[in-house]
Amino acid sequence: MTSPSERPRQSRGSCLKAAYVSAMLNAALMMMQIVIGRFAHSDGLVADGIHTLSDLAADGVVIAVIFFGTATAAGRRAASADGSFHASLANLLIGVLLIGTAGEMLWHSIEPATIQSVSAIVRASAFGVAVFVMLAKEALFRYMRAEAQRSHSNVLLASAWHARVDAVSALVATLGILGSMAGMPMLDHVAAGVIGLMILRMGYSNCWTALKDLAARPLGGTAEQ
Repeated sequence: MTSPSERPRQSRGSCLKAAYVSAMLNAALMMMQIVIGRFAHSDGLVADGIHTLSDLAADGVVIAVIFFGTATAAGRRAASADGSFHASLANLLIGVLLIGTAGEMLWHSIEPATIQSVSAIVRASAFGVAVFVMLAKEALFRYMRAEAQRSHSNVLLASAWHARVDAVSALVATLGILGSMAGMPMLDHVAAGVIGLMILRMGYSNCWTALKDLAARPLGGTAEQ
């Protein structure tokens, strides 16, 4: 039987395991999306790959928050405060990068679409990757939500809902590729623009939350004894 003193350690271990699973999955999916998207000339799939790259950065923030926020009893307050401060700065940096990336994607999406000669096999592979990513993100959402509810981790729950948004983004990319396969390449272009807007919203949300957290901190050091 698990003792009360061991439960926080097990909870931290479960949270870290879920965060590491998310990071490894996002790394694999990102490489698949960008490489296949480039070969298939799919703006939507490449845009979703960049979206997944931002998710990988967010996974790093989640891991840092869980690690610093669950220190030993002697230094828990200081470590938690430092971890929160560093996480806010990281979130702000990620938000700025997301906004810049989204701006570039939106600028590219308003350019006239060019029809590229791509074989049916390559297009089908791009479609298969998009569908796989959509299903993988939905599975990741369900897994992380269950772990968050079991360990009562708010940061892990927020990351889980982030994965659900990613599943919607992958659905948009899938529809864009379907449109391109049906002879309407403009739809893939539009899908990239829609994903760009989603990334822009995410970047704004990251920056706003980070700035509020930093503004709410007391003047002085990162932690008070």
